[in-house]
Parts: sequence; C-alpha cells; structure tokens
Amino acid sequence: MKKLNKYKTLPAVLLLLLLTSCVPTEEDCKNNPEIQGSKACQEVEDDPIEETPDIPTPSPVTPTPPTSADPIGDGSWQENADYIADLVDGRFYNDELSKYRKAESYSRGDSCHTELQNANRFADTISFFVNKLSTAQKVQIQGIASYYGMSSSDANYFPVSLTSHPLCRVSTGTLSNTIRNVPGSITAGLANRFAADHNRYRAQALAGDVAGKTGLGKLWGTFFGCLSYSESLSTADTSSSANVASRYAPAGYRKPAGVKFYEDPAQNEASRLNIGMFQFTPTYTGNINPCFRQWNRDYPSCPIARGDQGQMIPVVGSSLQHFNAYCGVHKLLQTFAVQVNSSKTRNTHPDNISGSSLKSAGQRCVTPHFYAGWAYNHFGPLQNSTGSNLNKLLRCIYPN
Repeated sequence: MKKLNKYKTLPAVLLLLLLTSCVPTEEDCKNNPEIQGSKACQEVEDDPIEETPDIPTPSPVTPTPPTSADPIGDGSWQENADYIADLVDGRFYNDELSKYRKAESYSRGDSCHTELQNANRFADTISFFVNKLSTAQKVQIQGIASYYGMSSSDANYFPVSLTSHPLCRVSTGTLSNTIRNVPGSITAGLANRFAADHNRYRAQALAGDVAGKTGLGKLWGTFFGCLSYSESLSTADTSSSANVASRYAPAGYRKPAGVKFYEDPAQNEASRLNIGMFQFTPTYTGNINPCFRQWNRDYPSCPIARGDQGQMIPVVGSSLQHFNAYCGVHKLLQTFAVQVNSSKTRNTHPDNISGSSLKSAGQRCVTPHFYAGWAYNHFGPLQNSTGSNLNKLLRCIYPN
C-alpha cells in the first residue's frame, strides 16, 4: 500500500478529490488475493504531481474543429434508449437497463427533467444525459486544476462535450503514454475501432447527416450502458449490496432495486462506501464534487444542496439514478477537459504534441483511456486497471 504521508503537503480537500482513498498499487492488486477484485483495484489512482517524461513526437493529426452545437439532437435520445436497452441487456442476459424503476427512494435530482417524467428505465437516463452532455461546456475541475497544468479559473477553459473533439488514435504505442497497464494489440485495436467509429459519425453529424447524429447517440449510449454493467449492474442486488446499504442508510431511506452499495476494505473510512450505477462516494468533497457543482450550474432551477453522508446517500443512491448517471457521463467530460486545457504534455495525448509545443485546445483530440493521476479519470476499465477489464468492456461494445 502507498503511504499517505507521500501526500502530506496536499490540502485535505484536494487529497479527497484526487485520491478517494489510500489505494493499492497494481502490484498489490496482482499479488494480494484479499484485495483482488476490490473497487480500489478497478480504480487505481496515483499522485498526479510528478515529473513530465519525454514523449516522442507522433505523426501530426488534423482533427475536425469542435462545435458547441449539440450534434446528437434532442429528438433521438428516446429511440437510442430503446436500442441501448435491447442491445446491452441482451449481451448480459439481464434486464437492468430495460427494467422500469419505481420512483420510491428518489432525491430532488430525479424530478428535475420533465423529459424523463415517464421514462424510468436506466437506459432512458443514460441516453438522456449522453444527449445533454453532447453540448459543449466549460467543465469545472475545481481546486485540482493546477496539478493538471490547467488554469485555476474555468472561465479560461475551452469547452468540451462527448462529441466536441475527435477521439485520438489508439495503439499499444499510444496507450503506453496514457495508461500504465497496456493491453495487447487486439484490445488496443478494439479501442481504436471505437475511436474511428466516433470520428466517422462525428464528421457525418457535423455535416448535418441525421444518420451520423443517430450513430453518435447509439455508440456512446452503448459505451455507457456497458460501463454501467462493468461498474455495478451485474451485482447491484446481491445480499452483500443489501447488507452494506442497511448499515449506512439514513432514516427513511431504503435501497432501491438496481442500486449497488459497495464497501471497499482497501479504501480509507472517508471513501470506503461507493454507491449507484457508476459507483460514487456520497461525500461532497469526494469524487462527486465536480459533478455536484456542474449540475447546479447546468440546472440552476433544480439545485442539489451539499450535505453530510446521510444527506448525500439519497442523491447518489436514488431509485431513478439521475444524478448518478449524469455524473458518470460527466466524468468523461472532466478527463477530456484536462486533455484539452492542460499546458503539460503529460496530461494530454501524444498526438496533441506538435514539435516542442502543444496544439491549441480547439485542435486537440481526446481519449477515454487515460491514467487517473494524469487526466483525472474515474473509471478503472478505461485505464485497464486490472489488466483485463478494458477488454471486457470493449467486448461488450464489440462482441464480434
């Protein structure tokens, strides 16, 4: 285990934002059977404050300039939700995305969007926020920005969305510069296939092609549907999940179906509890902080008040999972914002380096596959943290 005193110079709030726990190293995860499979071994994060290594200058790329317009379109998210529910549930022989949920244990966040009033499936929620977060915005990273080579003011950031930038090419060579557990060529090829699909649909959508807009919505909806199973839906209603919920539940709260409660023994007490579709800690100063602030900026007429753990559990553990789904999708925007706005080569893809300098923010590409300590990535599978979970995720997206 890494020693916490390595970070003793960091402010407490910053420490909670960057490292939601004292986490094991990759070597610990491989050699210690007691923690193998733990959440910490799926979301290995490290100290982002380190020397920037020399990165070979790659062949230059010329991405399509981003746009602030929504390239998916409001009219297609419901159709895409049906597609996601059928496709992803079919791959898991389960119905977690297509099941209609009861609005029993829900927070204020579950009643903020009239479009979702009668759309109670998790597939609806994912598709809706994939659509909403395909409109570019200046993403708040809060007090950790300077550690990623970013301005302390988000007013200076270039806006990002799921579709604002092209995805960078993926190979075992590029992955060696962006993550630590580099997979084999087959897995890297599938990741590159996803990037190519995104870029093709995006180019079509920017040209006004409806098929491109639909393709983007379905592609990213499938991505997050598969990721939700990787994070929680496969084991959301086990006896272990129910037992953890009963220990932490505040008065009047009851764990809804499909909402996973997980207590990770490898994490410290403040960050041990993880809840919901995309597994967040119900601590305002933890990994929901940027999502919390952005939600209140995006939806000022329906703000979520900060609170203690008992008050935040109903927010991240609500029956309809609106805030949890929003935060899950927004987490990708957060890592994209780092890659687009950082002034350091360590914190962006090697294709964004041109000679001895970085390309302008509007001309960069982004990638989901970045190590947490280098680009604030929340999800272990996107970093191949266990050595095999990236392949499992991509095999869900591309089974053939």
